[in-house]
Amino acid sequence: MTPSEELLERYATGKRGFIGVDLRDADLHGVNLEGILLWQANLERVNLTGADLKNTHLFANLSSASLAQADLTNARLIYADLKQANLTEAKLFKAILKGADLRGANLAGAKFVYADLSDADLRGANLQGCIFYKSNLYQTNLQDTDLTEVLLLGTELWYAILSEND
Repeated sequence: MTPSEELLERYATGKRGFIGVDLRDADLHGVNLEGILLWQANLERVNLTGADLKNTHLFANLSSASLAQADLTNARLIYADLKQANLTEAKLFKAILKGADLRGANLAGAKFVYADLSDADLRGANLQGCIFYKSNLYQTNLQDTDLTEVLLLGTELWYAILSEND
């Protein structure tokens, strides 16, 4: 049994907390993992495209992972490693990404509604068609990020880092 099959089987029996699991390169597209806690997990290059990840706690390495079209409503991704991750058209309503590393991530068409990205690093991220509605970008690093096709509704950039001089 693969680690991902074991996790899905244990999840189906009601277990929600997992520590130190290694799901590198696993294909979990479209799965329902609502409410799961993955602490110190390695989810590098995992495919979670279209997954239901509402109310999750993902304290994990998600670098180069695919979370395209995933539902991350109320997800906790505090200080998560999301470098080069694909979050195109992801739903991030009330998601907490405080201190998350999103350098080079593809966030095209992602929807951040009441999301907390304070202290997050989005240097070089693709934000084309991204929507930020009443989101917290306090001290978010947006250097080398093109904001021309970003919709900011009720979201301030007052303390965001837009250049090396900020």
